[in-house]
Amino acid sequence: MSSPEYPPRGSVIEPNFFSNWGDLWYPRLANTLLIPASKIASLTPNHVTFLSFGLYSAAAGLIVVGGAWSVLAAVLLPVSYVLDCLDGQLARYTGKTSAIGDYLDKTLDVLKIFIINAAMAIAAYDRTGRSLFLLLGLMSCFGFLFRYYIKLETMLGAVGRDNEYLDKSRELRQALYVDLDARRTEPKDLRQKLAWLWFRNRSFFALDEAEHVTLGALAALVQRPDLWIWIFGISQIFIAFVRLVQRGNQLARRPESLTYPLRK
Repeated sequence: MSSPEYPPRGSVIEPNFFSNWGDLWYPRLANTLLIPASKIASLTPNHVTFLSFGLYSAAAGLIVVGGAWSVLAAVLLPVSYVLDCLDGQLARYTGKTSAIGDYLDKTLDVLKIFIINAAMAIAAYDRTGRSLFLLLGLMSCFGFLFRYYIKLETMLGAVGRDNEYLDKSRELRQALYVDLDARRTEPKDLRQKLAWLWFRNRSFFALDEAEHVTLGALAALVQRPDLWIWIFGISQIFIAFVRLVQRGNQLARRPESLTYPLRK
């Protein structure tokens, strides 16, 4: 019986047009596990998705418990995110993609955000007795969810106006990746190096899923859930407001720019 023909391992990593060091580091770690994982016949991408969710939830519970358990939480959070990157790679590599798999991946990703916010808020409240941290947790969840809503509403509106919008957006996205790779040169001086460093890592300040995990692990390690919840409680509302104004301005003045990749 011949073995299935798989695509090159590196090709299953998503293009990194808007990726920072965190968004690149985790998928590359997952990529090192891809070949061993693909050789386990009984392992499906959905199994990896549920394992990732279980480890993430366990880490959140350990953050609430606190003490020495927070150190274990600081380890489990990055591990769970590596597995979160692995499920999609495994699906593309082995051809085991499915609608339910994509659905589970997307919905559980959002649920993880709620879980870690709840854990950090409860842990901060438990240590300080200040109910403000519970409010900050709600603010963070609302801001992140509103960012999702703004992106989806913008895309749905664009599809309603042009039923070829998604195809055009996908084609432009791939063209941007090719163009970026073609124009990429080695920075020659300090100014160019700093500019390239900023270009590659500015998306870190969007505080997306990878940043929730990375900063969450650091907060667990130093046992400062209060600091984490301050950062995300304020930033998620601020970023949501920026996106609201940004998308509105694009709709009113530059609707053609909505074809470019949209961040939530």
